[in-house]
Amino acid sequence: MGIPTVLALPYPAQGHVNPLMTLSQKLVEHGCKVFFVNTDFDHKRVVSSMVEQQDHSLDESLLKLVSIPDGLGPDDDRNDLSKLCDSLLNNMPAMLEKLMIEDIHFKGDNRISLIVADVCMGWALDVGSKLGIKGALLCPSSAAFFALLYNVPRLIDDGIIDSDGGLRITTQRTIQISQGMPEMDPRELSWLNMGNTINGKIVLNYLMQYTQRLNMTEWWLCNTTYELEHAPLSSIPKLVPIGPLLRSYGDTIATAKTIGQYWEEDLSCMSWLDQQPHGSVLYVAFGSFTHFDQNQFNELALGLDLTNRPFLWVVHQDNKRVYPNEFLACKGKIVSWAPQQKVLSHPAIACFVTHCEGVSNGLPLLLGWVLTRDKNGLVSRMELERKVDQILNDENIK
Repeated sequence: MGIPTVLALPYPAQGHVNPLMTLSQKLVEHGCKVFFVNTDFDHKRVVSSMVEQQDHSLDESLLKLVSIPDGLGPDDDRNDLSKLCDSLLNNMPAMLEKLMIEDIHFKGDNRISLIVADVCMGWALDVGSKLGIKGALLCPSSAAFFALLYNVPRLIDDGIIDSDGGLRITTQRTIQISQGMPEMDPRELSWLNMGNTINGKIVLNYLMQYTQRLNMTEWWLCNTTYELEHAPLSSIPKLVPIGPLLRSYGDTIATAKTIGQYWEEDLSCMSWLDQQPHGSVLYVAFGSFTHFDQNQFNELALGLDLTNRPFLWVVHQDNKRVYPNEFLACKGKIVSWAPQQKVLSHPAIACFVTHCEGVSNGLPLLLGWVLTRDKNGLVSRMELERKVDQILNDENIK
């Protein structure tokens, strides 16, 4: 019998690629061969980044990077989720089937034993089914996120959201969404509040397609642990926690690079952190898809100044906002992308200001939905200063 061969398919976003790449590397360590399928667009960035970083750690005999088109042109905006989701669903299934038939499954000794797909790429199970290949789904984020998507049909039936993704809840009370689903605050549903727009409906329909394919696989995997998410995991017993999917860097923590990382990391932030007192730095990062309008960008910048603490702020290279004139940043360092796992494990970090990331390094998190918005819908600079002060001075929170 040959080496078990796995085809891994992430959703094309850095926060989705990283956990599945880590799982792929773990599978290789346990005797598997993996074909890791990025979009052509992301694949070029991964390869380019590896060349720039002089990364020769990839053993292509066991972990091979391949790619297929996402259906978008080189100048299309891939931050437009509705356009991206629509193109993925209409173009990639046929491209994946072609890749598997012509280049992998029926060529040489590479017969695929299993497809591991991101939950947002659940359509890959249809392709596998046509070829007689079993599949597994991986949720790269929390079990709570999985539970929320899993229950979208119930949320619609119960009138919590409408079929276009518009949020119908108007109170701020905590509600029991439905029997068997963890108690949730309405603010946790705010990502679903896309409004009654064509774009919102496209994204919601795309997300719902994976719930329709869950019965096609025996394996529902999640990048989490029982200790962190007992309630949502208990509500969906079939969901298996295999996280946290993190790499161990050992003594090379300052320079090691994760395979699959396609945003160029500014490693100068590590030496800057070395110069800061232990437990003093605010780390601020909101992922690759989160974008603020100019007003909120101003408040965040000026709020960081107000904290009077050293901060490391990730401002993505495609950011089109202008820093306010009053912004001093005398205690801060701004980078376009940071080696996040290495940053979070650095002793200088005191707090992580983020949108919805996970816990892995014993740091208090200041999440976006915990911050109270003013009458204009903004998180003010004063609110940011207050919450940072609160989270860093409250031992119970730590």
